[in-house]
Amino acid sequence: MDVFIPLLLHFFGGGGGGGGGGFDRGRQRPRRRPQGNTPGNNRDQNRQFNDAVQQLRREGIRLNPDQRQQLHHAISGQGMSFWEIVEMGRTLFGSNFERRI
Repeated sequence: MDVFIPLLLHFFGGGGGGGGGGFDRGRQRPRRRPQGNTPGNNRDQNRQFNDAVQQLRREGIRLNPDQRQQLHHAISGQGMSFWEIVEMGRTLFGSNFERRI
């Protein structure tokens, strides 16, 4: 019983020291800030990539799964915007499409 109570206090708080109780999780990683024109969270980044692939499809550039993966690897960590991703897809896989205004 003499060991049990200090263990409870260690894991669930109480006793000396500042801050709240709870498990000691150690140092937490700082949040990464998005680079460049990249959306802030992963879900939005995936949506941006999928929208860019759909834009390429509308332009007649259909990517198979291997090409999608190649494009994804090419843009990862670059902080590209939607149109920069589309342009990279055109460069790697497709036409000399020029956007008409």
